[in-house]
Amino acid sequence: MANTNGNDSDLQNPEKKICEKLKYIKNEKKAADSLYKANDTKRESKESSRGYKICCLNKAEETHNLYQDLMSCIVLKNYTKAGIIQKSVDDYCKKDDDLEKLINESSKLINDLRVKINEANDAACVMVNCVKECIIPKPKRGKGSKGSSVAKEVKDVSRTLGDITDKTSELACKGQNAFNSVVNIAGIQTFTNTGGLKSFATKLMDTMKILNDCITENIKTTEKDVITYRDELNVIVEELAEVSCTMLAEGSKSEGLKNTRIFICEGECKEDDLDILCECADEGDCDDDDHYSGKNKQQSVDKD
Repeated sequence: MANTNGNDSDLQNPEKKICEKLKYIKNEKKAADSLYKANDTKRESKESSRGYKICCLNKAEETHNLYQDLMSCIVLKNYTKAGIIQKSVDDYCKKDDDLEKLINESSKLINDLRVKINEANDAACVMVNCVKECIIPKPKRGKGSKGSSVAKEVKDVSRTLGDITDKTSELACKGQNAFNSVVNIAGIQTFTNTGGLKSFATKLMDTMKILNDCITENIKTTEKDVITYRDELNVIVEELAEVSCTMLAEGSKSEGLKNTRIFICEGECKEDDLDILCECADEGDCDDDDHYSGKNKQQSVDKD
């Protein structure tokens, strides 16, 4: 006689329970396979992202090293040299200004001296002429020894006056030469044009400062880029590790569910007392009659 109790019916049909579990296993395996594929795709994306971040990091490090080399090998030494050049030019300009001041003062003094020497020379010439014409007596004949004495004195005076005029003339010539030398020095000093050199040194220093500031700023910027790309790479590596573990876990889960289904349908559970039809789980239908093989169906009919 057939049992009309639903619970008893469930107890009498274990194949239905197993089929439902097989269907559950099948669905879980499909979900695991889907997640495995999704995580595999995500892993490939993370691998590409990791490669891109490594490339960015390498480029950032190369750029940072390039600017460091520029600073160490070119900018720093030339910036220092430019500073030394500017300081030297400033010192030269100061000395040049002092030299110009001395030249002007010397020129004025020498010119004044030259004027006074010329005046002294002119005065000496006037004095000589005056003495010769008005003071020195002309020698007279017939005076004997006295006339001879006067002539000797006149000759001595004339020699002395000649020495005076020669000295004043020599001083006037030397004064003119000195004045001409000062004029030549002033011309050379003007030709050196240290003022233009100062302008050049200032422009050179300003240009080197701009270059130094630019390289320094690029070093700071590229250093930040290196840190940023390194941090981003670390994040990608962590995410890649998580995705890989998740993918492998889903793969293991899918393989385990597959082996479980094989064990139920083809392994030790496949006994005569439990004639399980696994095709019903594949078809998505778990009606009572579908869970009986021919033998089990016949037993059920005999009981009725």
